[in-house]
Amino acid sequence: MIKPMRIFLSSLFLMSVFCLASCNRDWNDCFCSPCEMKCSPCDSCAPACDTCPDKCEPCCKEPRNCTPCCKTPRCFRNSQDRCSPCPEACPPEGNPYYPCDPSFFPCGSNKCDQPFPEEVCYGRMAVYKTCDDCIVDLCQRAPEYATVGSPYPVEIMITARKECADVMVNQTLPCDSVFIKSDPPATPDKDNRLSWSFPHMTCGETQKICVWVKPEKEGCCLAAATICACPQLCAYTNCGQPVICVKKYGPSCACLYCPVPYRIEVCNTGSAVAYDVIVQDAVPEGLTHSTGYRCLNYELGTLCPGESKTIDLEFCASQRGTVTNTATVSYCGGPKCTAEATTIINEPCVEVSMTGADWAYICKEVDFVITVTNPGDLVLRDIVVDDVSPAGTTICAAPGAEVCCNRAVWCLSELCPGETKTFTVTVCSQVAGNLTNKVSVASQSDCGPCTMCAEATTQWKGIAATHMCMVDTADPICVGDSTVYRICVTNRGTADDTNVGLSVRFSEQLSPQSSNGPTKGSISGNTVTFAPIERLAPKQSVEFCISVKGISVGDARAEASLSSDLLTTPVTDTESTHVY
Repeated sequence: MIKPMRIFLSSLFLMSVFCLASCNRDWNDCFCSPCEMKCSPCDSCAPACDTCPDKCEPCCKEPRNCTPCCKTPRCFRNSQDRCSPCPEACPPEGNPYYPCDPSFFPCGSNKCDQPFPEEVCYGRMAVYKTCDDCIVDLCQRAPEYATVGSPYPVEIMITARKECADVMVNQTLPCDSVFIKSDPPATPDKDNRLSWSFPHMTCGETQKICVWVKPEKEGCCLAAATICACPQLCAYTNCGQPVICVKKYGPSCACLYCPVPYRIEVCNTGSAVAYDVIVQDAVPEGLTHSTGYRCLNYELGTLCPGESKTIDLEFCASQRGTVTNTATVSYCGGPKCTAEATTIINEPCVEVSMTGADWAYICKEVDFVITVTNPGDLVLRDIVVDDVSPAGTTICAAPGAEVCCNRAVWCLSELCPGETKTFTVTVCSQVAGNLTNKVSVASQSDCGPCTMCAEATTQWKGIAATHMCMVDTADPICVGDSTVYRICVTNRGTADDTNVGLSVRFSEQLSPQSSNGPTKGSISGNTVTFAPIERLAPKQSVEFCISVKGISVGDARAEASLSSDLLTTPVTDTESTHVY
């Protein structure tokens, strides 16, 4: 009786050991809390929740989670209700909520509640883009999953494809979530919506917005972003300012009746173009200009930045004393600016005069007398007398001068006050007309250089010499035959001859038939008359032709008569023709 009882108890013990081993055969692989221990005979690593077989009662009526033990290892509270440290075998990689899952540290504070960065409280970011590529690209990034009670970011990226303005970005916050912060800062309105405004964006410009929210309930959190932008077209205008500067230069002293040169420099030192630049120079008392005007105007037109223009003026000192010449510059839309130069006019220090014939025949020599005088009280030094005869003339003689072509130059070392020097130059002309001989005197004195000019005009006249020659082309001729009389008229002189007229009278043996020449000819009986030639230039030749017919036998004659304004008595010529 005892022996069978022992056998039964041994068998029951072995069956209990077998059942316990079967329920905990995977304990080393799954770190579970007491309420997550598997119920025998559940499969290894089965969820500790309602997925157990019906015959397997869950360890807890309300399981803490439904996550498979093998997939999400947990640190667990031991039977003495003390916080066990997180074992090394509890890897966080398999837990998508690590380290923000509240059940990860069931002890609350102490060693397990160490701070963790917020970035690990949510999963990787998913990207969502718009398909509208007209003005602005909109891109939104949000985590694929997050933990209830832990903040996560929603990023918005906008990129301008074109230049645009009034860019408005709106972000609707997810339901059942709390707004934490945003960058740039924004405040939710009553509709739980954030707004950002960008007044202007250039092409390619990017703006980034980041919003942090904290979910309060499980579920799908929808963050909607919208954007509105107006295309913008900008017209750029570069605005600059012209700055006009003027400078004037002139001699500090000059001699009376001598040229006084001035120079005006106008420069644009600004950054814009100056338009309609006008320079006005007021001629002061004591100076005269060759034009006779008392105010000289110069239109410089457009003056670009950095550009400068120069005006050279020359006045004649007409009065002793101090004169100030002022130049004023104005331009379109800008202020006027002035510059001045002051010159002291001294007593005259040199005078020059020239005399010559009022008229002369060409190829005849004419003497011009040059007189140089120092009427002042300063000694003149290095005096140069330069005489230039006009083109078409030749200097035949100039005693004491160096002659080169049509220029004669005399040099003096000094000319004392009140002293006078005389020079003579002999000129002849090969052409007719009014020709002017000019002389200039340059000297040095204590008041600076001094120059003076003089001139003399001579009318060179030429002489016309009109010549006539008449021949017949056939001699003798038979009765009924014809011959041509050719009359050549030439001006061999050096002046024009005017109103040159020709008439030819034939004897009774000849009868004129036709005429040809530079002017129209008319036949009246045996006389042919041509209209006068208004002008016959020197060396010019003209030819008249008359065709005649022999009508009777005899020694015929043709008598030509030439007249002009120069010929006081007509010139005649006779030609004979034998008719048989």
